[in-house]
Amino acid sequence: MKKLISVLLAAATMIAAVTCGAVTADAATIRGDVNGDNKISLRDATMVQKINAGLITPTSAQSYSADFNANDSVELVDALLIQKYVCYDKETLNIYSPNREQRIIFLEAVNADRIALGYDPIEYSDAMLEAGNIRAQEYLMNEDHMRPNGRSFDSIITECNLPTNPNFTILEKTAYDSIKGKTFYNNMKSDNTKVYKAMMTAECRVVCVGSIPSTTSSRSATWAIVIA
Repeated sequence: MKKLISVLLAAATMIAAVTCGAVTADAATIRGDVNGDNKISLRDATMVQKINAGLITPTSAQSYSADFNANDSVELVDALLIQKYVCYDKETLNIYSPNREQRIIFLEAVNADRIALGYDPIEYSDAMLEAGNIRAQEYLMNEDHMRPNGRSFDSIITECNLPTNPNFTILEKTAYDSIKGKTFYNNMKSDNTKVYKAMMTAECRVVCVGSIPSTTSSRSATWAIVIA
């Protein structure tokens, strides 16, 4: 048993030494933030290993976050998946954060135009993407700016614990489109929509954008964007 624990701790040390970015997240909505620091990082993978080895007795919240693949069991594979997720493994991202690459492209396009206009770029975060992802899924269900629970679309901001600006109106843009972040952005830009105009202001601080692949043959994806 001692040998097994030593091996696991050695593996945990190796994980912590890998150079990868920490992915900003929200513990309330995204699996993987086991240590509750609002980031999915290699430290979380280490905690999963320790939980699996019996070195840490997890809280119910930690058990939920540590079960990255949502199979109702905290296993070493969850640590491996978190490693791959943090290190931007494409296959892992496609499974656990659909179309994440295209959503990054969308935000890069937003920031390129903001910088050209002299505004600060909007920071990329998985908490933002998760909020947009929820709205995309809901829009796929009922094609309405009202959420299935009867609440307004802007309730997603507080639900995902995202910062809001009381002096800035929260807006939403939803649409079926191809799974191309730049296409979705260019369509808004060319139409000079209210959402595009809002993104190109100094007051805009948060952009929640998400996409859900559609199972219907006539639509390839659902996109949603919320500006706060």
